[in-house]
Amino acid sequence: MVRNVKVLIIGLDGATWDIIIPFVKEGKLPTFKRLLENGSWGILKSTLPPVTVPAWPSFATGKNPAKLGVYNFIIVDNKSGKTRIVRSSDVKSRKIWDYLDFYGKKSIVINHPVTYPPEKINGTMISGMLTPPGAKDYGYPPEILGELKKLEYIIEPDPEIVKSKWDTEEFIHELIKTIRKRTDVVVHLMKTCSWDLFFVLFRATDVVQHKQFQNKRKLLKVYKEVDKSLGTIINTIPKDTLLILMSDHGFCEFKKQFNITKWLYEMRYVKLKKKDASSRSSKSSILVKIGVTQASVLRILRKLHLDWIRKYIPVSLKSKFPSSSLEVDLKESLVYPGILFTGASQYLSINREKVRDKEEYEKIRDELISKLSALKDPETGERIIEAVYKKEEVYSGPYLDKAPDIVFLLKKGYGLTTFLDLNAPVIEKISSPFGTHHIDGIFLAYGSGIKKGQRVSAKIYNITPTILHIFGLPIPNDMDGRLLMEIFEEDSEFAKRESKYVDPIHYGKKGEDKKLKKTIKNLKLKGTI
Repeated sequence: MVRNVKVLIIGLDGATWDIIIPFVKEGKLPTFKRLLENGSWGILKSTLPPVTVPAWPSFATGKNPAKLGVYNFIIVDNKSGKTRIVRSSDVKSRKIWDYLDFYGKKSIVINHPVTYPPEKINGTMISGMLTPPGAKDYGYPPEILGELKKLEYIIEPDPEIVKSKWDTEEFIHELIKTIRKRTDVVVHLMKTCSWDLFFVLFRATDVVQHKQFQNKRKLLKVYKEVDKSLGTIINTIPKDTLLILMSDHGFCEFKKQFNITKWLYEMRYVKLKKKDASSRSSKSSILVKIGVTQASVLRILRKLHLDWIRKYIPVSLKSKFPSSSLEVDLKESLVYPGILFTGASQYLSINREKVRDKEEYEKIRDELISKLSALKDPETGERIIEAVYKKEEVYSGPYLDKAPDIVFLLKKGYGLTTFLDLNAPVIEKISSPFGTHHIDGIFLAYGSGIKKGQRVSAKIYNITPTILHIFGLPIPNDMDGRLLMEIFEEDSEFAKRESKYVDPIHYGKKGEDKKLKKTIKNLKLKGTI
């Protein structure tokens, strides 16, 4: 076992080389330039679909979503038609920090999605995306919360600014402030806490690319701030630290949107219902009741051939109106899309409560796959779907039954819309600077023992087994990822050491032994033995 090595993982949510490398060539990102010239790097393939959840949990476990039980930000109950946000307890697998804990190694985990409520790990955990607004229990151990308050830590950018002011400079300033506050916390904890593994996620790269992907000036402002933070953090870490830089998925431009809910509705797969006005703000509730929504205003503009006006309407004004008076009825729909939380979730789920038997289920799946595969852009005549799969073709594991039934990838330039507008075209050209997720994320390894200039082709499942090998620890053989041996210099201890694979029960036994030793220690302290 290697005793002194440390591993720092910096996550840049949604980061893509398509944005980074041109800025590096222009001399605008000096830290990225240093890392690219002195590290091993390449494309990191995401999960299918390439979305924050399940991608980050898959990284932390080295496993595909069917071994975790999470496929999106929400969990749908078809019997009741209700949904809820995914929680840390929904991820049914050990994570990298759990494996390290079995060998007494400490971890600091900051802002990893789906870690609320924070787990009681050997170290420090500060929960990230999906932490409820206003939560007071987002850190472990609890005493860390006082330090975070003093440092003015921000879990997520102000949602109101992201929603209604993304076309203003205030939006960029909010993202930069979040990056700086997070960097302050990273530096503070690195200096004051003992750690072997340090993970921190910066989400600003994802947020800015969703709203401003085609606005290079605004992208550069955020990436320059990230570059500055990388430099600060790298100058803080001990010399024996290996750095892994990664994203959970990539990004691409978003020029046309596929109104998948309308498409399903026209084929009678989806049932709609009126939104519950009582659960909304009083102003929004009144607007929904009288039918004044973004969708109704757009309908009028289209009839008058004035829909071009909408690109000049300030976002702050649009956001004052509810998007639609309708929503998908999950209980009554036969099929529903995976865009209830994010337009990047390119999948379809079949409501088993509405299907008689397996034969009917397969018939529906085959129909949907055939129709998706044949779907063409009426303007170009080209198909808009890159690939479409049945769930068993991309997932395997004990939670396969919870998986979306069909997963697909749109071609670059196309995105899904969460905006429910039955009057919109099924495929519509949009005038906005938006971006959408792509499967190609980033991977970079840097430090002593890492090859310089090595190009790597990796998958998001590969990182956790590689980290275990770096620490000299056995790799559970139920992981889907491979060990990235190609990143290590031939004469390094990492390349010379043989990798060791074990049955997952090995870590279960280690856990039992650890609990027993702790119990004996407590009994000795009490004088019982």
